[in-house]
Amino acid sequence: VFYQSGIGSEKTFYSEYVVGDSSCSHSNYAPGDEIFLFGFSRGAYTARMTAMFIGEIGVLDRTEMDNFAHIFLTYQKLGKSKDDQEIRSLKKELSPWTHHDSPGKIRADSDDDSFSIKLVGVYETVGSLGLPEELTHSSPHIRNLFGFNDRTLGEHIQYAYQALALNETRGDFNCCKFEQSPGGLRKGQALHQCWFTGPPFFSGGYKAHDLADLTLFWMAANVEDHLALDYKYLGSLPHPSAQWGAQPPHDPATGIYALAHKIQRTLPTETDNITHETIHRSVLEQSSLYPQLASDLSAHPQLVGPLLPLEDALRRHWPALTPTVNDSSSPLTDAVQHATGKDTGLTTEAGKRVREKNWLGKIVGEIKSTIQDTLDN
Repeated sequence: VFYQSGIGSEKTFYSEYVVGDSSCSHSNYAPGDEIFLFGFSRGAYTARMTAMFIGEIGVLDRTEMDNFAHIFLTYQKLGKSKDDQEIRSLKKELSPWTHHDSPGKIRADSDDDSFSIKLVGVYETVGSLGLPEELTHSSPHIRNLFGFNDRTLGEHIQYAYQALALNETRGDFNCCKFEQSPGGLRKGQALHQCWFTGPPFFSGGYKAHDLADLTLFWMAANVEDHLALDYKYLGSLPHPSAQWGAQPPHDPATGIYALAHKIQRTLPTETDNITHETIHRSVLEQSSLYPQLASDLSAHPQLVGPLLPLEDALRRHWPALTPTVNDSSSPLTDAVQHATGKDTGLTTEAGKRVREKNWLGKIVGEIKSTIQDTLDN
């Protein structure tokens, strides 16, 4: 597992984050491993660009990684070039790594199922054609970073999920949706993009985090068949401040963002086989909806997607949720176990619990005990 701190809190360009993610995946990958990429906002863009690089060159071994800096810089030149002859020359320069039977591509798809990435799960991808406009000042010379279409979902990705925010109005934070290609559809690739109440802060950060809990459980419900989850810890997180789905969204246009360019996001008006967008059922619990959205949902009720079992367990037990970090159980923890038919905690092969619900308290206690033992001695 590799976690990279959020781009929004650092004064670093995207390229450094893409290099960091790519270096980690290439250096630690072993044939047969499954690759999962997750990210939020600009971190979501980084995850998608990392996925794009894997689609272009596969997963290099440690020896081939000596060439990665050259490959990366060549792609940057390709993204900036408008000269046809130079573009052809750059693509030829990259051909040893982009060819369908290159070592990196063969290594990435060792089981020959044509999918080199198992799953990409993102929240609110920012940066539709490269860097967000607030960093580029709308410069056309640096908006396209690497020369490939970042909207199209690569056919090498088996599952892709994106949570989108209905109430984001800041133009510089407009989202970049996935678009599925006909080839991906034919291969049985799964894409699901779901709209939720809230601005991008629905991923967390507020004391009242009902909306964030809904998006977290949606993502967990979609990935649980592919990735082991700690259900006990997951069940300890919600602390409702309102009825299920009813928490009002925060206003993103506050402080300096009050001066930002405002937009109305393009919402789905019907289901399709390109973006695969739906409206989350919790949106219907809001006290008011955009008039156009209300009209579209009335005309196309199929836009509201069904809840998955884990989400439905959250909804049904929402009013009774009063868990604390030190509780040994909670209604939701029990409901999660019942809904999934799985143990709510992770264990090692030897049966040792990986993380208990009060895992943080245990770690702090162990540190205090160690310090006290040192002082006593």
